[in-house]
Amino acid sequence: MNIIDLTHAIETDMRVYPGDPEVKVENALIHSKDHCHVDKLIMGTHTGTHIDAPFHFSKSGNNVSDYGVDRFIGRGAVIDVSYKKNNEVIFIDDLEPFGEAILKSDFAVIRTGYDKYINNEEYISHPYLSKEASIYLKDMGIRLVGIDAYSVDSTYNNDNFDAHDILLSNDILIAENLSNLDKLDLYKNYIFHFVPLKIKNGDGSPIRAYAIEV
Repeated sequence: MNIIDLTHAIETDMRVYPGDPEVKVENALIHSKDHCHVDKLIMGTHTGTHIDAPFHFSKSGNNVSDYGVDRFIGRGAVIDVSYKKNNEVIFIDDLEPFGEAILKSDFAVIRTGYDKYINNEEYISHPYLSKEASIYLKDMGIRLVGIDAYSVDSTYNNDNFDAHDILLSNDILIAENLSNLDKLDLYKNYIFHFVPLKIKNGDGSPIRAYAIEV
């Protein structure tokens, strides 16, 4: 079984979306004094590789604990837009070459290649979905959209959230800050696992994301 890890590690002072809580991993118990080791995590629900539930943008939207675990597992189409440059928009024309695979899939997983900039300032300038591209994915029956960047919307100019609004209002989940999508073959089939912590009333959650080749 070929399994590809798509997750960034969580660590103290890691890069987070602008304005989100800083991340701290601190010792609560240590071997030399307490016989065992336990860490304390201080972080937001959208730390690192994570999932957005509709409640993230809508008071009446579902939260992560409203779904069964099966909702976070599905067959996915890998969409390569790694030719896009800083702050470029992903249009319908960029998605249409993958239309047949999208129609057969539960998830649309978008590879920008910007995960390589995770520790650099350039990470904030990732490509992002247009309003029309978001509607296209909705109309194609996609149930989750993943991306290897901060957001499906622009982070550099974060005053517009069309992609979040369209996707989440239609109960389409969003997985962000994925990694290693360049290790996936566009012509192979994968089952993706984007399972969150079962946080009661949670608007989102860190996930251990991975793909299984089938």
